[in-house]
Amino acid sequence: MEPILTGLVLGGLYALLAQSFVLTFVTTKTLSFALGEFVALGAFGGLALMSWDWLPDIGKAVIAIIAVGVIGALVFRFLILPFTTEGEHDTRWLLSTVALSFVLLNLLANVEGASPQRSELGRFGGFVNVLGTRLAWQDVVIALVAIGVSLLLILLTRTTSLGMVMRAVAQDPETASLMGVSPRRTGMVTYAVAMGIAALAGVLWAAKVGASPEIGAPLLVASIAVAVVGGLGSLWGPLLGGVLYGVLTQVMSFQFGSVWGDTSGLLLVMAVLVFRPEGLIARKTEVKL
Repeated sequence: MEPILTGLVLGGLYALLAQSFVLTFVTTKTLSFALGEFVALGAFGGLALMSWDWLPDIGKAVIAIIAVGVIGALVFRFLILPFTTEGEHDTRWLLSTVALSFVLLNLLANVEGASPQRSELGRFGGFVNVLGTRLAWQDVVIALVAIGVSLLLILLTRTTSLGMVMRAVAQDPETASLMGVSPRRTGMVTYAVAMGIAALAGVLWAAKVGASPEIGAPLLVASIAVAVVGGLGSLWGPLLGGVLYGVLTQVMSFQFGSVWGDTSGLLLVMAVLVFRPEGLIARKTEVKL
């Protein structure tokens, strides 16, 4: 039972970051491979605000998340959007986000150093017993936040005017622009929300492992895997993908060692890509010629 519960709480962390991938892909058909560095920006942003004693911790976290979200919007406007002018088959944005990843990583390493720094923002101490298994409250909170964020995003996209605009841009940006909707502004808002989610994950994860420039790097592959397994076209997908990937890797690690745990996760991704490339939840997209 212990590896299953551990897999569930880790799957929640992966799902939280996978929502960032899904949200930007659904709306703009692009991804940011600098997501790990945005996790680090959120962690260091929260750390920098810890000296503001007059502000409650939740206020510090909100400011850090908003600041990183604004950076995400600017990244989309100036480093992603200009490289999507040749249609859906234009993948130059991929190289620009990879380059951004290296730039941010080096900047953070030079400014903050490579060693992890203790962060108290968003820290939940203590443990809780679940079905006889002792789990850290921090891990449980991260998993619960992942579920809450996922449900909030689904509610946002299905019941609000912003969600209607995002769906319209995702389905046909040219027609949406003719109806007065700006795909550029919509993309910027989407990236602001997505990178804000990454910053939230950074604040919570740094409280457990410390803030460091490479805090998001170990999470990046797993988060992409979770997004692919669940389906890049569905906001429900990361929750399912997080459960499957987290539980599978932890059970295999517990039974056969960490190498087999990592390998089993990659084998799961390969199986999904072969038998259901659109993901376990996302529906197939019909292309009209």
